[in-house]
Amino acid sequence: MEWKDSIEYGNVHNTKMKEKSVDEKKISQKFTQLSITTNTEQPLTVQDIIGEIDKIPNFLSKRSKPFKAIINEVLSTTAIIRTNEMIEQLRQIGIFTYKKIFIRIHHGLWFSYFKAGTGQLISQVEGQLDYSTNLPIWPKEINALVQKPTHINNKNENDFYMNFINDRLRVLDNKLKEYEYELIKRINSISGYSLQVQHLIETYVEQNLSTLRLEIEHKIQLIHYDYHIQALKLEYYRHHPNEYQKRIMKQLCCSKYEQELTKQEFDLLQQKINYYNSPCQSFECSSISQSELIDSIQDPNIRQNLFNQYKKIAEQSRQDMFNLYLKSAKIQMDECKKKFDADMKKLWYDRRSTADNKEISPLMINLIEQRCNIIADRIRCTYVVKAKSICVKHNEKI
Repeated sequence: MEWKDSIEYGNVHNTKMKEKSVDEKKISQKFTQLSITTNTEQPLTVQDIIGEIDKIPNFLSKRSKPFKAIINEVLSTTAIIRTNEMIEQLRQIGIFTYKKIFIRIHHGLWFSYFKAGTGQLISQVEGQLDYSTNLPIWPKEINALVQKPTHINNKNENDFYMNFINDRLRVLDNKLKEYEYELIKRINSISGYSLQVQHLIETYVEQNLSTLRLEIEHKIQLIHYDYHIQALKLEYYRHHPNEYQKRIMKQLCCSKYEQELTKQEFDLLQQKINYYNSPCQSFECSSISQSELIDSIQDPNIRQNLFNQYKKIAEQSRQDMFNLYLKSAKIQMDECKKKFDADMKKLWYDRRSTADNKEISPLMINLIEQRCNIIADRIRCTYVVKAKSICVKHNEKI
């Protein structure tokens, strides 16, 4: 029975190997044909934020061991008397501290939307630029949230967005005041409560909200990149480009986007493969290493021999798949780089041509190049965050 199962497994494997070349072609085609899209994730609405904040996070629950340790440290280093009621009061202080910080973090994001829409996002200390940075440019995230009435036109569009943002900021401000009031009220009700105790609780909450803070800071960074990208487009259009000049700017920016995106995807894929090839992701650590069929074999030599075959096949299949992914990613990366280089070469060729409709000034070329560079910077910024998440996962496994 055991040998029969082994032979059947071998036959299945041989069949799979015959089908492998066909599967690889399909996977390669799918990978190469992946559409290049921007991150379309919509931001949280203010209602979503308020709804989220009403949920008590696990790190402040009554069963949280780390928070219990914080409370024990508070009670052991102060004159505060330990009672069940006092422990709950301290937990409530932790909860309102969390709500206050949570609101402030999200308020920073929404205030960045406001500053972009009022032309106050970019400070003058960032240096002299070839384009205006005090223009009101509303972020695309706000466009995704707002359903504009049909009667809104370009003239009153700015007022419509302004009212929308001010209304949301007002809600956040009121909630922040409410949570600060509740926090102060609870602090004042505890005899012996000190700034040292509050610092201890705030530090604990901040540590547990560090991921959220980094996420919001990253979104604010993207708002800055998007502002520059749009401001450069507006400056370019201020020079009254003809249809060819509009098309070449759009084409080059799209080519640059695809080139940088495929390069970053290739680099990220290499990092992911390195992670999956690390000791913490070895075959023995994976769920597929457990086989009821192999474990049921009584003879230890046969069992070990079959396990070794199984392991070798699984590891080789995984490595083949990794190599296929890398090969496909590199093909796509190289193709996109060639396309961008060809588009740039065509731009300079057209620049030297005598056709008036293809004449494009050095200033306009400079604006295109700046816009392409910022588009690339934006993509790199996003992939730095993605790469960090892989490092975090790796460190957690060690």
